Amino acid sequence: MNKRRKIVVQIALFVPILFFLLLLAQFFRLQVVEHKRWKQRAERQHYFVVKEAFRRGRLYAHSQLNGKRVAFAIDVPLYHLYADPKAIPDDLKSIVHENIVRLLSPLLKEAQKIGGELGRRSRSRRLVSWISEEQKQSFMTWWKPFSREHSLPSNAIFFVLDFRRFHPMGHVLGQVLHTIQERRDERTGRAFPTGGLELSLNEYLEGEAGYRRLMRSPHNSLETGEVLKSPINGSDVELTIDHNLQAIVEEELEKGVKQYRAKVGMAVLVEPKTGHILAMAQYPFFYPDKYQEYFNDPLLQERAKITTLTDAREPGSPTKALTVALALKANRLAPIFSVREKIATHSGSFPGRSKPLKDARVHRFLNFYMAVQKSSNIYMAILAQRMVRTLGDEWYVRQLRETFGLGRQTGVELVGESFGLLPHPKQPNTGWSKAAPYSLAIGYNFQATSLQMARAFCVLANGGKLPELTLIRKIFRENEGGCEETIIDNTLETRLERFPQVLDHQDVSEVNRALRFVTKKGGTGTRADVYGYTEAGKSGTSMKLVHGEYSSKSHFASFCGFAPATDPAFVLYVGFDQPKPEFVPGRGFNHKGGMCAAPVFRSIARRALQFLGVPEDDPYGFPDNDPRADPEKAVWNEEAEVLCQLYTQWNER
Repeated sequence: MNKRRKIVVQIALFVPILFFLLLLAQFFRLQVVEHKRWKQRAERQHYFVVKEAFRRGRLYAHSQLNGKRVAFAIDVPLYHLYADPKAIPDDLKSIVHENIVRLLSPLLKEAQKIGGELGRRSRSRRLVSWISEEQKQSFMTWWKPFSREHSLPSNAIFFVLDFRRFHPMGHVLGQVLHTIQERRDERTGRAFPTGGLELSLNEYLEGEAGYRRLMRSPHNSLETGEVLKSPINGSDVELTIDHNLQAIVEEELEKGVKQYRAKVGMAVLVEPKTGHILAMAQYPFFYPDKYQEYFNDPLLQERAKITTLTDAREPGSPTKALTVALALKANRLAPIFSVREKIATHSGSFPGRSKPLKDARVHRFLNFYMAVQKSSNIYMAILAQRMVRTLGDEWYVRQLRETFGLGRQTGVELVGESFGLLPHPKQPNTGWSKAAPYSLAIGYNFQATSLQMARAFCVLANGGKLPELTLIRKIFRENEGGCEETIIDNTLETRLERFPQVLDHQDVSEVNRALRFVTKKGGTGTRADVYGYTEAGKSGTSMKLVHGEYSSKSHFASFCGFAPATDPAFVLYVGFDQPKPEFVPGRGFNHKGGMCAAPVFRSIARRALQFLGVPEDDPYGFPDNDPRADPEKAVWNEEAEVLCQLYTQWNER
């Protein structure tokens, strides 16, 4: 009996001890082994984490307004409205729903979805997107007293700051800029660029999201919370684009497209000494803030392309300026021709051609200056023939590539740039034939973009140096100390020193002298004469291939030149795709480069020179009916008259 009692006593003592040990083990498991798991679960019940959005880098113009930077693309701070459905009792959800609809109805595409989101068993649901500060404050005026009255956590409804891309200047520079989609990467908060600089500079423009932890409590403010990680904003970019010049170019380009009824108009304005692109435009315009309308409509998608960058075509007669420059370069290796040589140009027969070349009118004899002024196909083919006979096909093609960059990307900071197409005698399937040199000399049988042609003319305007084109002056960001830190700087002199000297300065001067006759009496580009200034340039009209054959009804018209002629402030390329082919009485054929592209060149150039403050270097060079005109004092008139007289002696019996 004593033994049994002893066992009972021992069991009675052991069971509490065992129970205590089990409790201790459970406590150890919960507090030590599984501490992190249960802590996280508790925090989820009492806290929630929201992303802190970063500001994407801004895209600025080079120019300023009232001493401040002018923005092409900025991030505007807006808010998204979120709810914690579990924190709102079911009997109050309908009231919350009604007031969201009442106060934020302009932003709601489908109001009924709000009720569905509030009914979910979730701790965080987005209800309304892109709310302004004013709309947020209006909503909070109702929500704060309502949440206090019903003892609801004040952040059962909360706002999350976000940034929306906005373009203050609308369509200005639209195709070059592009934008970002409203849809973001859910994990990182990063954007998806639609193209343009937003895509090519994404690694600089993009930042990194931060995180903030908020407590679910009636006494916890929406604006307070522990910052777990601060957001990192993207870098800002100062472009080479001057917003004033860009606006001028776009305005004149739009007028030109409408007047000459072209399909597309494009223009590039480049500072030749630095390679800085001052304006890059096309019409019809593209509005980045309405990108969805363009991408959802096949008829509008083409407007989002950067045609100056992506579309390579046979450029036609502006190439003749490059041909004569290479002929002068060839002269330094072996005698090819003389600029004053009287060359017979009445026959257009050349080896490999099934049909003779023709000029717009028959010229019996031409020299260097006359050939450029009259845009002679036959004269240019003769120069090409002499070059390849003396120095070979490969030398000729290599010079087109190395001297002027044809068949090569410009390297401008945009995605999707075309290489163009330059045939080569040793590379199959590139379009080389026995007749190729003569076609190349007049701007056919190869393809180049508007940007490549502008770069080629920069060589002539920059003393024979081939510049690197760029859209970026600087990329910079604010460091931790609040100071501006430069990441990329394209304004340094060391960059200019890298530009190779590809033509002799004297040869360039000779070409430019010839190009000055183009806009004077007897030239094909008189409508490009920039009143009050000197200019040099070349018009072009190339037939387009339609179903494998050149069409007499489909053309690309252009004018490329620079002003002032002796110290160029810029190179300007203007092109019109498919201007309406019709004869206009008193003016001529509408689709010719000298008829449609040349006057737009003049309008842009004159306005641009005046804006830049460039003094007039031909103050008497105005039309005869203008009171400022004085033909005897106008620059280059005397030389042009002498050339016209010599041409008459050689060609009119």
